[in-house]
Amino acid sequence: MYDKHILTDEGCRSIWERGKKVGYCVNIKINYYRGLPLSCIEEIALKVDGEEVNPETMLVQHNGREYRYMDLLTDDFPTDVYWIFGEKLRVVVQKEGGIEQGRHKVELTLKTRRTYTPTMVSTCEKILTFA
Repeated sequence: MYDKHILTDEGCRSIWERGKKVGYCVNIKINYYRGLPLSCIEEIALKVDGEEVNPETMLVQHNGREYRYMDLLTDDFPTDVYWIFGEKLRVVVQKEGGIEQGRHKVELTLKTRRTYTPTMVSTCEKILTFA
């Protein structure tokens, strides 16, 4: 139901530090009609132009804070950090050289846990334009 809406082309761009491209980012939306704690994320999997993104290289930015993606998957990640419906969650991929400006095929799989129901698995594939 929400699959086609979870991947947005707003804000897709390379990340620069000290004059060098050090990565790129995409913004995603929740696959549920209510908010969930970030600790309810089971998986964020990205493929860009057919190449799988290593989860170890991903960061998640939310409400001015940054988390290592792999930390979200641990049992001790705080349960009071909420991702609200309609909010964008920025996924940063640390990659030397960033991404070339222009159009790229991006595939996203988002798995979230909810109370009393099975894990919701959403997939979306879009051509996004990176600045």
